[in-house]
Amino acid sequence: MSNSSKGKPNDNSSNVDRIRDIIKNTEGNLMDAEFSKEFVNPVQREIIREKNERRKYSIEELKEEIKEEVTKGKRGKA
Repeated sequence: MSNSSKGKPNDNSSNVDRIRDIIKNTEGNLMDAEFSKEFVNPVQREIIREKNERRKYSIEELKEEIKEEVTKGKRGKA
């Protein structure tokens, strides 16, 4: 029976790549939503505006997470 309590080693570079992909997708969703705002009613426009504010916040948080991952990677190599 294998020892399943051991996890995979943390690969910060793959975490950074994954986060970058999430940022790219979120930015794409934000741009698509901005474009669609001109074709919807005022209520939907406000919903899109609120959602895009959350997206912008998430993008900033993800960028901070990348900085943390890079810092962890540098500490691990020292």
